[in-house]
Amino acid sequence: MLKINILENLLKKTFNIVNKVYNILFLYTKKGFLVTLLILSLLNSCNNWIQVNEEVVARIGTSYLYKKDIVGIIKSPISKSDSLLKINTFIDNWARKQLLLKQAKIILPQSALIKLETMVQDYRDDLFTNSYRKAVLNKNLDTIINSNEINMFLNNNKEIFRLKAPLFKVRYIHLPPYNVDKDKIKLSFQRFNSDDRIFLNSLSYQYNTYLLSDSLWINKNNLISKVSFLNQNNFDRYIKKSKFYNFQDTLGVYLFFTKDLLDEGELAPNEIITSKIKNIILNKRKQELIKQFEKDILQDAIKSKTFEKY
Repeated sequence: MLKINILENLLKKTFNIVNKVYNILFLYTKKGFLVTLLILSLLNSCNNWIQVNEEVVARIGTSYLYKKDIVGIIKSPISKSDSLLKINTFIDNWARKQLLLKQAKIILPQSALIKLETMVQDYRDDLFTNSYRKAVLNKNLDTIINSNEINMFLNNNKEIFRLKAPLFKVRYIHLPPYNVDKDKIKLSFQRFNSDDRIFLNSLSYQYNTYLLSDSLWINKNNLISKVSFLNQNNFDRYIKKSKFYNFQDTLGVYLFFTKDLLDEGELAPNEIITSKIKNIILNKRKQELIKQFEKDILQDAIKSKTFEKY
């Protein structure tokens, strides 16, 4: 730190001296521009010299890694040896990256370098412009969608919301063969009020498999994968709306109930439709808002003569 302060004081004194010399030379000569260039070059060299000598931890050619660049590497308390290992790994990775970068600039043809620089610039521009668009959307987008908008959209687009395959709401429990709570579980499973749900969930550790979220829609393939006794051959026999099944084999006791079902070609459930329609309307609003915003920003630039075509 003392070294840095000495260098900074030296730079200030150098600047004051050079500034006085400049004023004298500029007054008595007509070479002020040349003197200015010499002074800027001198100051830049001094500044670079100070930068290179302060808090440098590694160097590859003319590229430097400073202490400030590695301060945030150790974010949680660890041993000194682990800290040194992590820092050394970071420095080695930085060095490898710098060496690869320098070699790439030497080995790759100029045409490839130009193309890569263009891609980098395009990516940088996209990051800035997309972040700006996102900020505009966050500030100005109306995210409130009322039921009238949803119903209007549905009435005009019913065909796109028809099911391509059936959906089902079921509940299911597979118990071991000699479960001591079998009768209580069966009664709660059939009745299935709020207390029954709590009771059944509390005993879930006793079940081989189970599916108690009968408010969720599930398709045929998922249902067969979750309910062990179902397969492609017996599926239609057991899937009957509001029908309860209770049977037993050597593998255990099965309780199964189909709460609701929707066939192929029927309208999708409201909860699915509503979510999809909201997303569609929001995306449409986003597109319209950004389109209008970009149109306005271009028109403003033309009016203020910031943008001109030649």
